[in-house]
Amino acid sequence: MFAKLKLKILQKKLDKNLKSRDRSQLHSQVKTMAFIFDEDDFKDIETLLEITSSFGVEQDHVRFLAFQKYKKGLDLKLYQVHHKQVKWNGTIDNKEAKMFLEQPFDVLIGFYNGMHPYMDFLNSASKARFKVGLENSDLRLFDLQMEIKITDIKAIIAELNKYLHVLGKVD
Repeated sequence: MFAKLKLKILQKKLDKNLKSRDRSQLHSQVKTMAFIFDEDDFKDIETLLEITSSFGVEQDHVRFLAFQKYKKGLDLKLYQVHHKQVKWNGTIDNKEAKMFLEQPFDVLIGFYNGMHPYMDFLNSASKARFKVGLENSDLRLFDLQMEIKITDIKAIIAELNKYLHVLGKVD
């Protein structure tokens, strides 16, 4: 019962975050990138760094937020959030995750397929300027949605490159 109530409140907070989103810097050049992903589905940080290096983003300007449904041994050391750290009232009880969400990244990629209540909420709370989603994601959350699975890295790089060039975000 409480889990359903929590998800309903998170959905309301997500809607509120979408309404208050600042879109004034939407067309800024790409200097920083960030990824939100489910650590249960994807753990290969090197692959994500390959994506960022293809756009000339330095490794120091890349951040990751890994979501964990079940708390277990930490594979990553920084920027992880566990579902119990997302409180029922929509606050986040994790200092590193809060810092991640407050940073105005030039591009944030929701590196997960489909809708996911916790990661969708985290995406909506992010101050990123331009947000990219993958296959079957909530269209309201992202400025660009690519119908590509997370396993097809070459296609993600190609499509992202194409759209970021068209939008003038990369040279």
